[in-house]
Amino acid sequence: MSSESPRVIVTDAHSNPALAAVRSLGQHGFRVTVVAEDGRLNLAGVSRFATRVIVAPRAAGEPAAYAHTVLDELGRERYALLVPVTDTTVAIISRRRDAFAALTRVALPDAAALEYALDKMATVRLASEADVAVPPTRTFGSLDEALADAARLPYPCVIKPRYSRRWTGDGAVREGRVRFAGSPEAFRALYPTLHDPSAPPLVQEFVRGSGAGVFALVDHGRVLTAFAHRRVREVSLTGGPASLAESIPADERLLAPARRLLEAARWHGVAMVEFKDPGAPHEPHLMEVNGRLWGSLPLAIAAGVDFPRLLAELFLGEVPHLPGSYRIGVRCRHLRGDLSHLGGVLRGRREGWPDAFPGKLSTLAAIAPWPGRWQPYNLRWSDPWPTIVESWDFIKDECRAAAGRFHRTQPLEARL
Repeated sequence: MSSESPRVIVTDAHSNPALAAVRSLGQHGFRVTVVAEDGRLNLAGVSRFATRVIVAPRAAGEPAAYAHTVLDELGRERYALLVPVTDTTVAIISRRRDAFAALTRVALPDAAALEYALDKMATVRLASEADVAVPPTRTFGSLDEALADAARLPYPCVIKPRYSRRWTGDGAVREGRVRFAGSPEAFRALYPTLHDPSAPPLVQEFVRGSGAGVFALVDHGRVLTAFAHRRVREVSLTGGPASLAESIPADERLLAPARRLLEAARWHGVAMVEFKDPGAPHEPHLMEVNGRLWGSLPLAIAAGVDFPRLLAELFLGEVPHLPGSYRIGVRCRHLRGDLSHLGGVLRGRREGWPDAFPGKLSTLAAIAPWPGRWQPYNLRWSDPWPTIVESWDFIKDECRAAAGRFHRTQPLEARL
């Protein structure tokens, strides 16, 4: 790597996709600076492919200070590209887009396209225009209206925040949480805790099926290459990032609706289009669009689609080196995520969860570390420090949690 190699700055050092991006870009000759957060796991920053680490305040808690730290770094050093990695940093950087764009290229689509991913109501409207199936969806202008209509809603239903992360420019980044209601009584008890008059949550019919994602590199609405996976297991029992995912063909059942959606949005960059697939002959139902790198990124790279490199080439005006194909049936597992999945199973069914729930013994058997069943997300013998740091962080977290549980179960006189 020469001193003339392009410099790239990657956010969210604590995340799996940041580590995958740092390794990919570093291996392809970029000088990568990683943004870590004060007091958080510095996973990507300890990779041998990270050439510089800066530490910023917590993005969610102090977004203005976080933005100032990154802008200060961009003002001191010349960078070719900024790659935001999580919903939180995407929300922050998109809010201050003009300031960031004055200093470097930002690997995000334009504001109008990005809003289709950030605002889930806008996603639903765009999907309807693009003839993409979505679960029946309602919003309520007032709390009274929602409670009055509770008996007429389909059950089970999902109460989904309009924004996964939202920053208005002041205060902290607000995080939305998905909740489930199985009856009018459950809905009336739950909805008032979630209603936001400025951005009412979406109420959607619950769709059963397997989670599947289409991941694409898109040039102003034209899909250049696509990859697909199915979620074998998820970190959370109620949905979310995959702890074990498998590469599958990007067939037309999934690719066609994803392509229509991205074309309608005039998307530019990478995107993850997430579906719940009930299986043929039913259509896959759109769940959301993520306008950033995603948690199972190591799987795509292992299967042969190096999205971080492709993303950098696209935004730097180069011709992306598109893969001719990728390997089907590759499985990647995040051990820490699988242990969280197991913990959720052992704790039992979450209140309101309407779908099937795995058994404890079958889950233990499924996550047993039989050789050759999968590749690890983060373990690379040529770059071992991220796995060492992540393992130590996991042990510390589990010890703290165990100590907290022990403390809560002790009689009061034992704690005096």
